Amino acid sequence: MDSTVKVILYFLVAGALGEQTPAFDRTDAPKVTWPNWMSFLPDDIPLSSLAIPGTHDTMAFYGGNLAECQSWNLRNQFHAGVRFLDIRCRHYQNQLPIFHGVSYQKTDFLQVLRDTVRFLTEYPSETVLMRVKEEYEPYQNTRSFYKSIAEVVSQVGQHWFLRTNSLSTLGQARGKVVILQQFSSNGEGRDFGPPYPGAMSISDDYEVNDDAVKWAEVERHLKVTQNGDQGRAYLTYSSGVHWLLYPPETLARKINPRLLEYLNTKTSVGRRRSVGVVIMDFPGDELVRKIILDNWA
Repeated sequence: MDSTVKVILYFLVAGALGEQTPAFDRTDAPKVTWPNWMSFLPDDIPLSSLAIPGTHDTMAFYGGNLAECQSWNLRNQFHAGVRFLDIRCRHYQNQLPIFHGVSYQKTDFLQVLRDTVRFLTEYPSETVLMRVKEEYEPYQNTRSFYKSIAEVVSQVGQHWFLRTNSLSTLGQARGKVVILQQFSSNGEGRDFGPPYPGAMSISDDYEVNDDAVKWAEVERHLKVTQNGDQGRAYLTYSSGVHWLLYPPETLARKINPRLLEYLNTKTSVGRRRSVGVVIMDFPGDELVRKIILDNWA
């Protein structure tokens, strides 16, 4: 059998059956969970200084290989240890369905928040950072995106949100959602949370033509992060896509193992802080765990 055919068959079978490795996971749930890892950290530690596992396009489960970025549902992501969510809402007839590009993800912002609150009710020691942005084209709305977000937040309950313009300490954020706001308030009310990107240092080279170049950028920013300011948030996206060469899953298979190797072999000598927020497609449970453990390295 031709080697190219073998490779294609391997990825077809792996995708159909699910594949679970320390760095990459295409199955429904992680083998190992750590739902309360923040409970072992002191209250006075700044959120900006923490090593936090995150998922890119957190709710992107549908739409084919160019749209799908995760396989664990939101509950399983939380239980694995994920604490940064990337939530994309389309503004559609004053509602907020979740989209990735043109692909509807069969849920909405209200359900995402309800599931998040359910987790925080069970584990009040934790906090969730949630990047919220408008995705795709608005359609037949009679109010602003901000007003629609405000309505959903009100439905869930204002007390579940830490409304601050800067990242607080972990103690202040425990049991709450911290929205990283990537949309305008339009003078219609107070902000929901710190502006995204604002003063954050972010590496998000999502258009990928060469996985080696992508990894070099991820590694560069991780090193910048470890020598950076404790009071500044650093976010490194290991995710990316190329419509032909690198669907999200294909790139994750290449980048995630390098990321895990980096975390396993990096030195703590001379560094000033943790690796910050690391945002991934299809992370494996050991990769998530190694990011968490960097808080004690």
